[in-house]
Amino acid sequence: MSESGAALPPIDAHLEILLRLVDAQPEAALKICLTTPGGIVAGNLVGSRTWADRWEHVVSAATGAEDAADHMAHLAHTVRSALKEADAEPGTGDGLHGFIHLVDVTFLSVPGTATAPLWRGRLGDVSGWALGAPADRPAS
Repeated sequence: MSESGAALPPIDAHLEILLRLVDAQPEAALKICLTTPGGIVAGNLVGSRTWADRWEHVVSAATGAEDAADHMAHLAHTVRSALKEADAEPGTGDGLHGFIHLVDVTFLSVPGTATAPLWRGRLGDVSGWALGAPADRPAS
């Protein structure tokens, strides 16, 4: 039970292990498809630090103006620094991940090809997952 008395969602130990793997190896990325209430999301699973670094680049490119880009892009760095100072890691408070991070994302539940450079979702909202990209086929 949580502090509010609500039942905690079950933990997917396999997915938690994958999250720890990509967090421990900053260059690591795993192709994965996730089932969420909003639909199916496919992309490369990366660690939170790798995602935050990429987020800084995406924000810089999206804002255009250098001053605004620098200010916005450093937001992820500021958040990470504050968490380190507080000796806290984002998550559930019990050492487990609270969020999952993808890069080079494709949304498969919408018409056409909807893509995004980054995606961050609550781990508790993932109801299923599969390793690999949607176009990947097993070798015959």
